[in-house]
Amino acid sequence: MASSTPSARGDQGRMPKRRILPALIAQLTLYIAFVAPSSYSLAVRIQDLAPESRDTALSLAIGIPCAIVILITPLVGVLSDRTRSAWGRRRPWLLAGIATGAAGSVIIAVVPSLGALIAGWTVAYIGYTITAIMILAFFGDQLPENQRGRVMGLNGSITYIGPIMGILVATQLHESPAAMFLVPGALALIGGLVFVLVMRDEVVTTPKVAVRMSEIFNGFWFNPRKYSNLGWVWLSKALVFLSLAFTSIYSVFLLTSRLGLDAAAVGGVVALTGVAGVATSIIGAIGSGWVSDKVGSRKPFLLVSALLIGVAALIVGTTGSIPQFVLGSILGSFAIGVYGAVDQAVQLDVLPQEEDQNGRFLSTLGLANQIPQAVGPFLAGAVVAIAVGNYTAVYIVAGVCAVLGAAAILPISLGRRSLESTTSIEVPR
Repeated sequence: MASSTPSARGDQGRMPKRRILPALIAQLTLYIAFVAPSSYSLAVRIQDLAPESRDTALSLAIGIPCAIVILITPLVGVLSDRTRSAWGRRRPWLLAGIATGAAGSVIIAVVPSLGALIAGWTVAYIGYTITAIMILAFFGDQLPENQRGRVMGLNGSITYIGPIMGILVATQLHESPAAMFLVPGALALIGGLVFVLVMRDEVVTTPKVAVRMSEIFNGFWFNPRKYSNLGWVWLSKALVFLSLAFTSIYSVFLLTSRLGLDAAAVGGVVALTGVAGVATSIIGAIGSGWVSDKVGSRKPFLLVSALLIGVAALIVGTTGSIPQFVLGSILGSFAIGVYGAVDQAVQLDVLPQEEDQNGRFLSTLGLANQIPQAVGPFLAGAVVAIAVGNYTAVYIVAGVCAVLGAAAILPISLGRRSLESTTSIEVPR
């Protein structure tokens, strides 16, 4: 269990705070606009537009864009590795992602129909996903091993604090459907543009090589026998994120059907759990990242947090009162904070940096998030249908997936590469 990480071996240079902070701010504003709609805004808007078919409509609204990004983002990762421009190789794609996300939010606001909602969210989701991959690729290119736990702890906490902040914003704007999407979208646009302007993106001077179609499709896969650590990380992520996809989609409907709450009351409960979850997410993410750097071990944090995600799913799924729902949600927030932070650090630790294809490998690892998000809504809808509208069944399946994800963590071995540098670009001291 105590697998060594590269971060435990002395001074290897540090990325200055002035370069880290803009990336973290961009990540925060991105996730305010990125994840909150899936957890709250889309459900509220669909409840207004199509109350009779809300389960199916919500599954389509979330599942369709997730399915599309599975095809798009691996290509973007491979092409960004190959990009040769005066702006660097990540910045052009980052800018394109930010602009696309903002355009999708405008579509949702301008055309008040179910079709426009799905189309607009699809466009926005594609843009935001590209942006998230480029921010992670930036860290993968330049963040040294001895800072990964700490910085990814902050970054991981942001990926869960951002949605909570987004939900808080959305609940205040629930009477204005357009504003629920426009305001978070505007924040993501501003935060992203600031990072685009100040980020240091190294210009690649190697000769430009023609991209063959076979190389483009490399973004969809890697050889798990050659890169076994990547394979186990991918499998664990896929199972854990499938669990999260199950637990995030029906929370609004669970509260309305189980506890008889209306939309305003649900917003209050979600806001309450969000505020309480902020503290536990920060403690879990930052604390686990810092400690994993200090002790030189990541796996125990991943294992325990994945198991806790499963326990939290069962607590929420069997809820019979608001306190039980809040308790399960807070435990889940803590566990997700730990898993999200350490998982991101592990991703960077196991990257085969000698290949200089961080965009490709991170995009492929990103599929472990995206595939569950794409199939999760449809599978959850099928489980609800089989269970005749009993949302508890969805949370039970989610708990089983989280436990299996914890089991997939055990074969990961980080010690083999402990003496190798895993930073693509040299970090000045």
